[in-house]
Amino acid sequence: MKPLFIVGFMGAGKSTVGRRLAKALGLKFLDTDLFIEYRFRCSISQMFAEVGEERFRKREHIVAEELSGMEDCVIATGGGLPCFSGNMELLNDSGITIYLHATDRILAKRLCICKRSRPAVCNLSDSEIEEFVCRKMQERRPIYETAQLHISVEQLTDKEDEEDVVAQIIDTLKGCVDFSR
Repeated sequence: MKPLFIVGFMGAGKSTVGRRLAKALGLKFLDTDLFIEYRFRCSISQMFAEVGEERFRKREHIVAEELSGMEDCVIATGGGLPCFSGNMELLNDSGITIYLHATDRILAKRLCICKRSRPAVCNLSDSEIEEFVCRKMQERRPIYETAQLHISVEQLTDKEDEEDVVAQIIDTLKGCVDFSR
């Protein structure tokens, strides 16, 4: 089976939903952010500081190319990965892309709760985070929306909601994926 790529903005729940989806389908799970850190032996925030965003995005593209050939896996992408170097087209061509979407306000609210663990927003006030999300989503939404499947994660607040989202994804996939192996 081709890879399933989970795309969306920070705080959409890509890793959380991706892990649960992989488990439900009996597939491997990969997180591109963790893969990049392992592959280049450096944290993403450290890479941004040491080599800059442009070089980081090149590394990210290399990883996207590597992972695009994998089978039987669910891959949660970093929020920016689809938006650079033609990566979204690569993901769409090599697997099934699933866009987890929520309003800018919901995404900002989630990021405010966990901002200490998010280098891009850790030094911003709550109102600055909301402005940041709105600005970035204006750029990224058109790219995310080229994903083959769109799943709302507005109500992603607990494990039951996570299971509901996974069930919705599986139901949607049944029309386009052969799960028999």
